[in-house]
Order: sequence, then C-alpha cells, then structure tokens
Amino acid sequence: MRPFLSVLDRYLLASVAATLGAVFGLVVALMLFEHLPRLFDLVHLTGRKTYIVTESMAALVPEYGAIGLLFGLYLAIALTVRRLSLRGELDVIEASGVSPMRWMRFPALVALVVAGLLLGVQGWLVPAGERRLAELSRNLQDGTFGYDLEPGELISLGKGVTLRFEGVDPLTGALRGIFFRTGPTIFTASRGRFGFDFQGDVLADLENGRSVNGTNGQSVEFSRFHFDSGRIANSPRSAGDGERRKRASLAALLASGDSLDRAVGWSRVMWPAFVLFVPALALILGKPARRSAGTLGLMAGLVLLVLFIRTAGLVASSHGTYPGWLAAASLAGWLGVTGALVWGERQRGAGYVDTALRKLLAPLVRMGSRPLKPLVGTTGFEPATPTPPV
Repeated sequence: MRPFLSVLDRYLLASVAATLGAVFGLVVALMLFEHLPRLFDLVHLTGRKTYIVTESMAALVPEYGAIGLLFGLYLAIALTVRRLSLRGELDVIEASGVSPMRWMRFPALVALVVAGLLLGVQGWLVPAGERRLAELSRNLQDGTFGYDLEPGELISLGKGVTLRFEGVDPLTGALRGIFFRTGPTIFTASRGRFGFDFQGDVLADLENGRSVNGTNGQSVEFSRFHFDSGRIANSPRSAGDGERRKRASLAALLASGDSLDRAVGWSRVMWPAFVLFVPALALILGKPARRSAGTLGLMAGLVLLVLFIRTAGLVASSHGTYPGWLAAASLAGWLGVTGALVWGERQRGAGYVDTALRKLLAPLVRMGSRPLKPLVGTTGFEPATPTPPV
C-alpha cells in the first residue's frame, strides 16, 4: 500500500510551510512596527498606554495578516521551486516521470487552506478588528482611559494645540480653568473635556468661555463649544459610509441593497479566489532560466500581487449597479494572465520571463555602468601642451 505522503511530498510540504510561516511573520511584524511609533506618539498623554497599544496592535493583525498570507504563499512556493531548479532537483523529479501536476499537489493544497483562511479573515476578522479600533477610538475621545496631565503647566497636545488647566473636578472628571491655544486663536473656559482619536486629532468640549482671534482681535463668548483639530469647529463627527463598510461583515455587505456595499463585499471575495491562481504564478515565475540565477521573474510576481491588490481596491470603489460581475471580470482577467504565463513557458521554456526581462533591462544596465568621459576643453584647466626644447 502506497503511503499518502511520499518523501517528495513531505519535503515540498515542509519547505512551503516553513517559508510561508517565516514570510507571514515577517510581513506582519514589519507592518506593525511601522505603525508602532505613530501609536506611541498618539497615546503618550493618555492613561493605560500599554493596554491601548496592545489592543490596537491585536486589532490590526487581521488586516496585515491578509497581506502576509498572500505574499507568504507566493514566496513560499516560488522560492521552493527556485531552490529545486537551482540544485538540479527539479530536472531529476521530472525526468523520473513525476509531472508538475503531481509534485505540486501539496503546494496547491496549502493554497486551498490559505484561500479558506483569507475568506474568514477578509470576511469577518478584519471587520471585527475595525470595530475594535472604533471602540478604542471612542474611549479615547471620551477620556475613558484618563490622561497623564499636570495642572498649571503648558502642555503641547500636538496638531499645534497647547493646553493649560487649573484642576480637575473630582466628581465629573472635567477640567477646570481651561486655557488653550491653536494657531492665532486663544480659548478660555470655566470647564471642559479633552480627547484624542486615532488620527491624532485633538477634541475639546468647552463650557462657559470665550475665544479671541489673535489676528484681528475679535472676541466671541460661548456657552458650549466643540473643537476638533481635524475638522471644522462645531461640525458633528460621524463615521462615514466608508468606515461603516470596513466594520461590516462579508455576509452583511453582500446582502445589502446598496451597490457600494456589495462592491466592497465582492472585492473581499476576490482575495481567496485570486489565491487559487498563486501556485501557477509561483511555479512559472519562480523558475530561473537554465544556467542562470536571475531573480527578475520572481520580482515580477511580487509586482503582480501588488497590481491585484490595486485591482481589488478599484472594485471596492466602483459605483456600478452590478459589482459582482465586475469582480468576476477582474478575476477572469487574472485567470487569463496566469494562463498566458503557463502557455509562454510551454512555448519558450522555463525561466523565459526572467530572460525576457533581463534583455529588456540590459540597455539600462549598460547605460548605468558606462564610465563617464572627461569633459575636455570646458573647464579651462586642461594641462598645457609642453613646449619642445630649443
């Protein structure tokens, strides 16, 4: 009885899984660390800093994880194919009668698993993360986490806002004796509350105060005033339709009567569907040309992944009546690209994309490596011609 997993299957599965895990972890970590300084800068004046940062990072993991799964799957299969090809193992495998359809069986199975994961991530985990971020933002704006502020000191809140207050009401937690300045305008108020949001904007609700414009000296008294450094003062803050769609689950979006809601839903469906094309793309673009170790084909695959993300974004922002058909047409286009690459390899051999790109870029490489010729006769400092002896 033949074992379900042959030695070759175990070798390929271990290589693909290890590389997928490494790339996934690297992509998520890099994107989180890129976001971390901005998050620390945002919460430096709030209480419970560690809690806010930890919860925010956890809420962002699904969004970044979707990108990590897509790029991780491509690089896992492409790099495995590249290693087999450079070591000559791929020629041995195919010479022994094992077809690509056979030895790519388990990498394709990994792609199916990733497609299922992406469906769950894009459909439900990413919206759940957005809802958690919205909840944290509301708590920041309401001052639920408190603030590390000292009364009687001038405090820079960011966005050009400077605050000073005399004390805190022990019953309500509101600030008393408020003075703050933004640009040329100075505000004073008997009491008020301050908050922030995840865009770093400063929010304030003031009571019984006065504003003075330092440019023209105009003074205005108010009983209640709302300030928002990110919007026009006194305008209500409301989550737009775009924010609402980010927080909606896939099922809710596809069942909506709004075509823009359905467009966002279908753009999410495109991610797991496109993953099914990734093994073929990685197989073709991961192979270098014979007697070559070029990586241009591999890099071209990364460019295709970025273009797919842009395509899904265009579908999400489409205003057509039938966004599902637009998503299907986009996927059909990517299927055509994948089929064209497979047909091209059958016609021109392995690594033909890498070879074609190398020939295309050769003139630019030669131009960049060409030594500069000295400019004679333009500086006025050319060595004089020696005078022959008399």
